[in-house]
Amino acid sequence: MHLFVIYSIFLFITVTHQDESVISFKPNSISLAVGDQKSVNVRLIKSDIIFPISIQFLYNGKLNDSQGYIDIIPDITFINDTTTDRSQNILITGRNQGHLVITAQSSRVNISTVVDYLLIDIARSNVLSIFVQIVGWIYFAAWSISFYPQIILNFQRRSVIGLNFDFLALNIIGHSCYSVFNLYLYTSSTVQQEYFALHPHGVLPVLLNDVIFSCHAVFACLITVAQCLFFERGAQRVSYTARVIGAVCLVFLFVSTIVSTSKHLSTLNLLYFFSYVKLFITIIKYCPQAWMNYKRKSTEGWSIGNILLDFTGGTLSLLQMFFLASNYNDWSSIFGSPTKLGLGLFSIIFDILFIIQHYVLYRTHDGINHRINHSSNESDENSPILLSTA
Repeated sequence: MHLFVIYSIFLFITVTHQDESVISFKPNSISLAVGDQKSVNVRLIKSDIIFPISIQFLYNGKLNDSQGYIDIIPDITFINDTTTDRSQNILITGRNQGHLVITAQSSRVNISTVVDYLLIDIARSNVLSIFVQIVGWIYFAAWSISFYPQIILNFQRRSVIGLNFDFLALNIIGHSCYSVFNLYLYTSSTVQQEYFALHPHGVLPVLLNDVIFSCHAVFACLITVAQCLFFERGAQRVSYTARVIGAVCLVFLFVSTIVSTSKHLSTLNLLYFFSYVKLFITIIKYCPQAWMNYKRKSTEGWSIGNILLDFTGGTLSLLQMFFLASNYNDWSSIFGSPTKLGLGLFSIIFDILFIIQHYVLYRTHDGINHRINHSSNESDENSPILLSTA
């Protein structure tokens, strides 16, 4: 976990270097539906300016071309350096669904497009926007609660036998990577500018519920790790294979972060590296648990409540992405967060496998305790990740 603190410090240094602001938009991001209007305040905040100063607006870097997303905004002029003249309102009218970045230019002063900008999301329907938010918070609740049936089961049994340690070790690395990706893409205006440069008409694929979920997932994993230290665990350990995989992932991310600070790798691409590590771990992390269930011919110790809630969350996560893309006519946003897409898909696939194991293949529980004890005694740290219960 100390490495992730180091990564966060590196990322903070990278994304907080900004140009000096000349004007400010308040709010600096708005969401509205087609046909709606919203007022935005434009304030002149730079002091050493020769008046009068005229401001022209750019639409995704183009002058006088809003590409049909909003009505053209008239130029504004600040006459003199008085408190009342340093602030003016502009009216934004939505005309077509999509995403737009408003920046500004002036012949009197250099206005930074990196820090002085307005983000506009134009939805097809306000009702659908509300529905997207509701779906997002429902899947957030389902995914967040899904950690606790396993935690409760461990407390009830005072044992973690049946919970695969490789799965847990990989899970905490994966969710830590996902937290870094979500936090910086959601909170950093610089990273968002990089994203919108690649997807100028896109919508940010990370929402508040994604940020809260990923951070909470790390917390829940740490609780489970603590249970593994104090409850009965038999001979279970994290296998050498899992340790090597985890170490390779951490070294890769550490080197990538160093390269990013030297400007040879953009911060957005660095965050995508974090997300790719999370996606890779999501693909493989369930395999040890599935194999363990198969060898024991039992799902005892592995909470089915966790799986049912995870299946619900994965399904709703995918639905939210498609509803969001439809509302903003932005189908590229589905692939703007490959981790979120992969999380939903692979979670559903493995959840179906675990449901079949629990309700179909291993419904009988005769000799369960014997099989669990036999399995745990045979497991050791030298067993391969995908071929053992270690």
